[in-house]
This record gives sequence, structure tokens and C-alpha cells, in this order.
Amino acid sequence: MDKSDIIVDFGNSFYKDTERRQMELQGKVRYLGCGISGGEEGALHGPSIMPGGDKNAIEVLLPLLQKVAAKDFAGLPCVTNVGKFGAGHFVKMVHNGIEYAIMQGIAEVYDIMRSFGLNTPQIAEVFVRLIMVIFKVICLILQ
Repeated sequence: MDKSDIIVDFGNSFYKDTERRQMELQGKVRYLGCGISGGEEGALHGPSIMPGGDKNAIEVLLPLLQKVAAKDFAGLPCVTNVGKFGAGHFVKMVHNGIEYAIMQGIAEVYDIMRSFGLNTPQIAEVFVRLIMVIFKVICLILQ
């Protein structure tokens, strides 16, 4: 490999490890840390892609990343350069933290409702109503 080659880490690497690898490989190859998100939907329809690192290396890969990325409501690819160094993995770490906090909150609310004697279908109905309220609030904000 030479300094024009590009290595992309699509794993859930710790952003400081990504920064260390970028420093170790500087002048040898271009190393990008790339957050990727989408789960099953991402596997079927394309993920959200969050590359971070050398701007020129990202620009080289951008056409390929745009082809495999999910598309937003306007048909635009869900990929953008999120910054230098370990930014791609940092953004993914923050994304995961938010996602896990939401899942924990849902689990705790479920547990509280079970302790009040609600069964699973009743709890599901509460969550459906809550989602509808949240959706309406978002629509009002976006107007």
C-alpha cells in the first residue's frame, strides 16, 4: 500500500483509536473512520454514512458512498463529511448513546406500566398514542 491508498474503518471503533491510527498511518496511507447506521433497514435500503478524516480521501470515496447510502425524502443520499480526525466514529458514538438511552427509557416505562397492571397490548396502545402526539408536535414545528 502507498500514501494514495485509502483504508476505511466502518466498525464501531472508539474515536480516539481512530485518531491514533490516523496519526500512526499519516504519510503511509489515508485512514478514515466512518460511522454507519441503519440496522436491518440499512441493510435492505442503504445506511446513513458518516465519514470523518482526510477531506480529500472522503471526496474520492463520496461518489461510491452516495451510491450505497440510504436516500432521504428528497432522494438525496444520507452521507456527509462530518469532520476531521475521529469525527465519523465520534458522531456514531453519540448516535449510539442517544439510541441506547431511548431504548432504556422505553424499557423503564414498559416496566412501570406493567407494575401498574397493564398488559402488553394496553402498553402498546399507550406507546402508539405517544408516538402520534410526538408526530403531531414535530409536524407543528416543521410548519
